[in-house]
Amino acid sequence: MERMRNTNQENGVSPVVGVMLMLVVVIIIAAVVSAFAGGLATQKEKAPQASLECHIMWGGMYSTGPVFSMKHTGGDPINTRDVKLVTSWANATEVYHIQSTVAPVWGTTQQTYTTGRSPGTSNYTLSSLNTHYTYYGNTMYYNAPYLVIPGEYPTGTGFANNDTVLWFGNYVFRAGDLIKADTDNTVAGTADGENQATPIIKDGNLLTRNDIVNVKLIDLKSGATIFDKNVLVEV
Repeated sequence: MERMRNTNQENGVSPVVGVMLMLVVVIIIAAVVSAFAGGLATQKEKAPQASLECHIMWGGMYSTGPVFSMKHTGGDPINTRDVKLVTSWANATEVYHIQSTVAPVWGTTQQTYTTGRSPGTSNYTLSSLNTHYTYYGNTMYYNAPYLVIPGEYPTGTGFANNDTVLWFGNYVFRAGDLIKADTDNTVAGTADGENQATPIIKDGNLLTRNDIVNVKLIDLKSGATIFDKNVLVEV
């Protein structure tokens, strides 16, 4: 009788040990998966956190469309090479006008451009820059919206010594900075003028007072939206 009891006890212990071993294996696998997932989460780029203020207003001196402006009022600096600016609006017929602006394309072939009245070269694909301004036969290229630098062209009274600092995609947008762009295609009425192949607001010259434009600033690394607001067109 005692031998039978011992045998039954041993038979009862074996399944318990097996179940415990399985539980240990499951716990180890869960820990490994959790650690791996946590590692992936920490590796994902974090989008900048910033407070931005945006205006779209008619009334530019030479503009045939509203002027777009955005001010960085606080928070993280934003490298414009890593973001995309998206604008969209609809007219009374519910036709949507959508436009994206990203950093200019860098190429292997140098191209000639002018800075103020002096020639220069750049590896940017000039056809990808959405704005060029002709002044007394000299052409300066930009990718709007440009960074406003007091005292330098196109927002101040002089000529920029290095146009590249003004290009969207080639400057860091910091607290206190202002970026700006005309939304029209051309500046008419003078021998010199500004032309935009891809204005930051598509068909911006059709906008009227109290139209609403949705403006988004999207971080390309994380896919997160830094800024998203419906902006009323002002006069």
